[in-house]
Amino acid sequence: MGGIALLGNGLKSVVTSTVLVSEARFASFLGIAVERVALLMETIVAGMVVALALYPLFGRRFAVRGIAVASALIGAAAFAAFAIAATRVGIGGREVWAYVLLTLGGAALVWLAPSAQSLVLGWPGSDGRKALTSVWTGATPAGFLVAPQLAKWLLPGLGLSAYFASFAVLPLAFAALVATIAVVTRDPRTDDGLPTRLVVAFAAAVVAFEAWSTAGSVLGYTAAITLATLPLLAAALAWLAKRARRFAATTSTDVGTWCYVAALFALEIPTTGFFEAAFLYDRGLPEALVADRATLAASAQVAGTLLAGVVLHRGRGSTPLVAWTSCALVVAGVAGYAAYPSLDSAWYFMATAAIVGTGVGALTLVLCLAIVGSAHGAAALAALPSIAIMIGTELGLELLQCVFAAAQYAAASPFQFVFAAQAIAALAVLPLLRHALRHG
Repeated sequence: MGGIALLGNGLKSVVTSTVLVSEARFASFLGIAVERVALLMETIVAGMVVALALYPLFGRRFAVRGIAVASALIGAAAFAAFAIAATRVGIGGREVWAYVLLTLGGAALVWLAPSAQSLVLGWPGSDGRKALTSVWTGATPAGFLVAPQLAKWLLPGLGLSAYFASFAVLPLAFAALVATIAVVTRDPRTDDGLPTRLVVAFAAAVVAFEAWSTAGSVLGYTAAITLATLPLLAAALAWLAKRARRFAATTSTDVGTWCYVAALFALEIPTTGFFEAAFLYDRGLPEALVADRATLAASAQVAGTLLAGVVLHRGRGSTPLVAWTSCALVVAGVAGYAAYPSLDSAWYFMATAAIVGTGVGALTLVLCLAIVGSAHGAAALAALPSIAIMIGTELGLELLQCVFAAAQYAAASPFQFVFAAQAIAALAVLPLLRHALRHG
């Protein structure tokens, strides 16, 4: 079951990181400019976010095992097909197939994360579920650690085509593990009490947001097409707000659950890690330093998750202590970004990354355990951590990108405005966490 938790939430990190750490190789392989690879990544991530938003519609109607196996098989088929197409079509066709197959594969793999978390619900014993949730939580940063090593050692010898062909084996292993544990775990409930119209409204809001953010990233936030998507986004958000108010007026679901979800969502906004790395590259620091900093941040996140898991397992009633300590680390570390423009100290850049990573890992585990614990066996509610993490990260990137774009005309560096916005967003986690602990 540990393999399901690890692969389920780690495969998407390996896929996206492979493209990110090998942009130049990917561009050379497809015969396109490096900037086009960034657009490919935008498409893949958008497909993953939209697919994740649609998961509750399926997770509340179909067996989780069926969803997990089907998603794994689709993902494996998409990557295998990309590996085949890449060797049998021309350069122009490779790019088209990359958009189609890698987006499909990413969308399929992202469903493995909530499926794995839902399957954890069926594991007998609360201590076992806590341990498996710790593995699931640490799988994402672990994937970010593994991908650069795979790209470094396997890609040069195999090439991208053979690499993705071999990578297709991992989703198949996930599907085999799901079939193996069928005799050990029970099926999670599919009825979560969420109205269908609320779930559809949420999915529509995510689709509208992705349309706006993708257009803004590609064409610019002041382009006519981007501005034309704003009324659609506003209408979708208004519909979601209306359905949410009706649900809040009639639901008996614990308020603490939604407070924990909100806190987890807000935590992702200031901790994406993108703009700190962009600043260091812009500063002209060695690429090895930036890579080492990213590795340290991911390692610290894994360590924070494991340490928090041990403390929460050993110390009964220690949840508030771990939550507030880890939140303080996040706030202190993110606030430290503000000093980046005035410093040229490698150890300081490393230290802030380690502090934030440790805090994020520990606090994410606390919030995930609380959300899963309040799901009461409902598969779709157990998917909330995956949704909050992925969509919160995407929203954070887009909001900070807007801040960066708006600050281009200011006298100070745009990064100073971004770092200030990150500090404010980190502080916003505090009241949400307080409400979550009070009502949870």
